[in-house]
Order: sequence, then structure tokens, then C-alpha cells
Amino acid sequence: MTIKITHIRIILASLLALALLLTAELAAAEQFIEDKDYVVHYSAFTSTLLTPEVASAYGLMRSRQRGIVNISVQRKQPGGLTKSVLAQLKGYTGQLGGSEIPLDFQVVEEGDAIYYLAEFRVRDGDKLDFAINVSPTPESAPLKVSFSQSFYSE
Repeated sequence: MTIKITHIRIILASLLALALLLTAELAAAEQFIEDKDYVVHYSAFTSTLLTPEVASAYGLMRSRQRGIVNISVQRKQPGGLTKSVLAQLKGYTGQLGGSEIPLDFQVVEEGDAIYYLAEFRVRDGDKLDFAINVSPTPESAPLKVSFSQSFYSE
């Protein structure tokens, strides 16, 4: 019984750490787009920022040659509040003039929060372009997330 409780505590601590990391990443970057109904927050970072426990809990690889793009989709609510929602994401990364590399997003649901994470390869000094279409509903026009970011090893 002690092993199970300890294991559960480690998992819960890992989930909390990931949620805090992702929330802090979003808040610090203030990278978002919005339309009249939705807000899409986005960030990208090297996977070494994740703790080993968090990376393991989500099947992510910690490496200086791996990056993670994080997307959160929220529907605007009355009173200025937002609520996380499921969405369809399709995106690519790559360097200007190079080939497009598809991003394979996995959904992470933690309580009321929903995140989309995708891994990609990166080298020290790389400047990557990202193009991601976010469709909160099949009927809505996709919100287009487009940004460039440079990555540096620690």
C-alpha cells in the first residue's frame, strides 16, 4: 500500500509540475492569438526544461536536441473568463526554405486544463518557423498560429 501511495504522490507532483511549467511558460511568453470566440496560447521550449519525472509521465524525451511546442485553446465566456476546450490541431515546423516537418500533437487533460504537446528535433542556435492551424469546432475557420523562435542549449 505504501508503494502505491508513494507512486500516486510522484505522479500527482509530476502533473502539478507540468501544469506549473506550462502555465508559467504561457504567462511569461504572453504569446497568443484570438478571435471573437477563442484564445489560443502557444509556446515552444527545449525539453530540458521539463523535470525527468514530468517528461517520463507524458512520454516526452528530455534532450538538448528536442523541443516541445505547447498549445492551449480556450473559449471565451461571459465576464471575461475562458474555458479550455478540445480542438483539432495540424501543424508544421522547419527552417525557412527547408522542408516542413509535421507536428504530432498529443492531448493532455489535467482537471479543467487541456494542453496540446508536440515534440520536434532542434539543434543549438536553430531558428525554427511554426505554422499551426487550430480548429476548435469542425464548422469554424481555423485560427492560424504562426511564429518563429530560436533555440539554444543550456
